Amino acid sequence: VVIKSRDELGELGAAFNRMAGTIDEKTSRLDAFSQVAVAITSSLGQGQILQDIMRRGALLTGSKAACIAFYDQETTRFREWVTYGLSDHFVQNMSFRSGGLADEAFTTTTTTTTTTTTIAAAGIYILSNDWPETRHKLSKLTRDEGIQAFICLPLTSHTNRLGVIYFYRTDRDSFMADEIDLLQTFSSLAAGAIENTRLYRRAEDQARTDVLTGLYNRREFDERLDAEFRRAQRYGKLFAFLFLDIDYFKKVNDSHGHEAGDVVLKALAKILIKQFRDVDILARYGGEEFVVMLPEIDGVTAKGVAERVRRAVAATPFRLPGGGEIAVTVSIGVSCYPACASSPKEVVSRADQALYIAKQAGRNRVVLYRETLKARIEKDPGLIVELLTESLENVLSIVTAVSCKAPFFRNHVDMVERTAMTLAQTLALSPEERETLRLASLLHDIGMVTIPDAVLAKTDSLSPEEWELIKRHAATGAELLQQVPALRHIAPLVRHHHERRDGQGYPDGLKGDELPYLARILAVADAYAAMIADWPGRQAITKTEAKAKLQAGAGTQFDPKIVQALLESFEAL
Repeated sequence: VVIKSRDELGELGAAFNRMAGTIDEKTSRLDAFSQVAVAITSSLGQGQILQDIMRRGALLTGSKAACIAFYDQETTRFREWVTYGLSDHFVQNMSFRSGGLADEAFTTTTTTTTTTTTIAAAGIYILSNDWPETRHKLSKLTRDEGIQAFICLPLTSHTNRLGVIYFYRTDRDSFMADEIDLLQTFSSLAAGAIENTRLYRRAEDQARTDVLTGLYNRREFDERLDAEFRRAQRYGKLFAFLFLDIDYFKKVNDSHGHEAGDVVLKALAKILIKQFRDVDILARYGGEEFVVMLPEIDGVTAKGVAERVRRAVAATPFRLPGGGEIAVTVSIGVSCYPACASSPKEVVSRADQALYIAKQAGRNRVVLYRETLKARIEKDPGLIVELLTESLENVLSIVTAVSCKAPFFRNHVDMVERTAMTLAQTLALSPEERETLRLASLLHDIGMVTIPDAVLAKTDSLSPEEWELIKRHAATGAELLQQVPALRHIAPLVRHHHERRDGQGYPDGLKGDELPYLARILAVADAYAAMIADWPGRQAITKTEAKAKLQAGAGTQFDPKIVQALLESFEAL
């Protein structure tokens, strides 16, 4: 209203203008409050939302600064806080004593005189200034900051204490009644937003961590491994990888129960955490398997670290829930980038292969991939000839080295040998024939040493070139064995174990009785063992289904008499 006089009408106009100004100010604040509500409830990042709460709360009331202090339910103390608009000196000297002002914000009945009115409420806020009637006077630290008044409001969610929020003024020594009302509503909204953020973060953490041990889970670890690989590749860095497995863990569960198994897993996780650096990434990979990534460490150093871990585990008694203690040991496979592998998948695979070799060698030991026999014979297949010529006692070491090229090989050789020996019994082979068949069963796939692991692990269709590599393994194995005087007699069995009775096999297309008799037995044993096991891109079939396939292939792929012998001895397998 335009005021043109100082009479009663003019006074009425001035009063109307003051009222309109107050309404405009409150409307502006409510509009700003609405914007604040949308802003702070739309964010789920805790750091961002806390800064938004403090900044927007300060703007609502014209405050200079703000602080949020979090309450720890376990210790019943305020342990962490974040600030906005306060000096470094002030923040560094802040403290929250037990039973102090922050605690009282949850319990005290507040009677505070503002510039216009007196307010009384239980557990709503605490106002601090230097008025004579104010219980909580300003501290020297606060006055030195230029603060004339501050208000402390509780942050609660479902009756749980989350913490408190402070707003500090430097322009005057009080908060208006409507400002206090606004901040009470604001603190309630802020508490809800903080609780939602915590719930979201907890859900995120659960999605990234193993519930039992608190370590990262496999999905999170794989993502971090990929990121570390890209970093190492880009900047020419190196890193190492440990694959750790608890020895005989099944016996723990079988003898003491799954609760004891869980206790062992949690205790082992605690030991591992103490053994590694903050920058190292630990995870429970599944079951009793754990993995660790060590940035900027080479394979030899990582092997030393793994050896230290192995000793620490072996030296620690593991207490069981019902009383008593057990000893636990671990086997660890070590690989590294770039010396051992050229991709994240290969880093994991080669550590797993080293772990397998550690298990086969007796457990409770550490094996570095590049020092394994597998790595050596892949680099120089002729080493197989040297070792076998030196002693046939090296057969099992070589079979183990070749078998760890791919997970599906690991049980395959054992099953082929078992099936071949069952057939030898049923077919009444001589002792010499049985020993020849046994050695051929163990060494029938040694030619696989020349095939890249990636080809063997491929789950989709092989390219023509890759298939030719696979088909070459029988001839390659035979050529290696032909150079070993004591094993020349098994070379034909290895060469022809993928031939077919109808002449459609490889590598030479032999058919019918052209095939060596023992090679025909090995062919049936190899095929059966392959049928009942999982292979890349193909699931195992049942024994009944395998029996039907063998019968269907009798006469075309297999020798019918040998198939019949296997069917007769099926119960022994």
